[in-house]
Amino acid sequence: MKKIVKCISFLFIIGFLFVITGACSKTSAPTEGEDQENVTIRWAHQWDEEHFEENYGELLREKFPNVTIEVQQAGTDHPETLENIIAADKTPDVVTMGLLTHTNFLDDLGLAYNMDELIDKEGFDLSRLEPSVVEYARKNDPNNEKGLYIIPNSRPTWSLHYNKDVFDVFGVDYPEDGMTWEEVVELAKKVTGERNGTEYRGLDLDVPYDAFTQFSQQSVDPETEEVIITESEAFKRYVGMIDDAISIPGNYPTEPKGDLFMNWGALFSEGNIAMAPAATNWGWVENDYVDIATYPVWKGYEGLNPQPNAGGFAITEPSEHKEIVLEMIDYLLSDEVQMERSKQGGASVLVNPDIHKAFAEEKEELVGKNLESLFKNEYATGPEKSAKLGGGVLWTLPVEFANSNKDINEFLRIIQEEEEELVRQQKERE
Repeated sequence: MKKIVKCISFLFIIGFLFVITGACSKTSAPTEGEDQENVTIRWAHQWDEEHFEENYGELLREKFPNVTIEVQQAGTDHPETLENIIAADKTPDVVTMGLLTHTNFLDDLGLAYNMDELIDKEGFDLSRLEPSVVEYARKNDPNNEKGLYIIPNSRPTWSLHYNKDVFDVFGVDYPEDGMTWEEVVELAKKVTGERNGTEYRGLDLDVPYDAFTQFSQQSVDPETEEVIITESEAFKRYVGMIDDAISIPGNYPTEPKGDLFMNWGALFSEGNIAMAPAATNWGWVENDYVDIATYPVWKGYEGLNPQPNAGGFAITEPSEHKEIVLEMIDYLLSDEVQMERSKQGGASVLVNPDIHKAFAEEKEELVGKNLESLFKNEYATGPEKSAKLGGGVLWTLPVEFANSNKDINEFLRIIQEEEEELVRQQKERE
């Protein structure tokens, strides 16, 4: 009888373990192909929903059928739009950023999230992205600790645009990749002047602000909060280059000369300008008579484009779906997706040279253009620590200097005083 009881007990235990094992297997992770839990992602995208669908939505819905994307027309270009959806209890999980410098707006709204720990945990490979763009993004950490709050999603491009017809009229060789600002100014002298009744300008600086950013310097010392314009190498060389350009006889023929600045590309298409350094203007480049070379560089800063204040994706601090959002971002930045974007004329933030070689393959109007020049340089990454004060003189500086009739040193003393007054007012408001 005891043997029978022991046998029954043994069989009962075996059966119980089998049931437990089976139950455990039913609560394990879904097998491959099994539907994952459906989630809704709120995606703040400051352009319209059609723009989101064309650029991201169609791709993401096909790749992530279990994810419902709620597009919100809001972003940091107009922070009040984000404030409104937060107030409506619809805080976004992710924000498409127009500029990498807008982390301060995210911080003010309680959305800023340092993604470094998440990136490490999920195995997101940042090394696939252009390092200088990632470094620039890190330097825009609102806490000045080089955390990554925005994953860059694009590569800004700059070019020295030139009109081949103008160079042909003067019988001068076209610009080459790798030219310095000093060399470009010297070249401009050779293609400025009157020919066959037309007055030609060798160099139109227009909006030269980007040239200053190549130095990665600023007007205020972030540690002492003192204005350092008059002792700054960057300011002296920057204003000196502007002075050299406007001093070429016939290159800035208007009075006041400042009228030829800040026209945002409106003058190059008139056909009498030989060179225009600017963010790559595809409307210009598509013309048969226009080609491009690398954006001019400063001696001592060779190989550096302006600071890459482009766009990116920012996962928000309150989001409960950070992992799936990062997976979606990873897909958008995959070689597969980026290759197709590149072929269509989107400059990829990835470092993969094959993707760059395929750039604009599907754009017949760009065949034969010097597109390789867009990927030759890295980017200036900005100062190690950003100053919280100042910054009020750079945008208006070219016009003010051109109209001042003052020498460089005297002009720098004047804007030094203007910036000191601005800093004083900023401190009073703190």
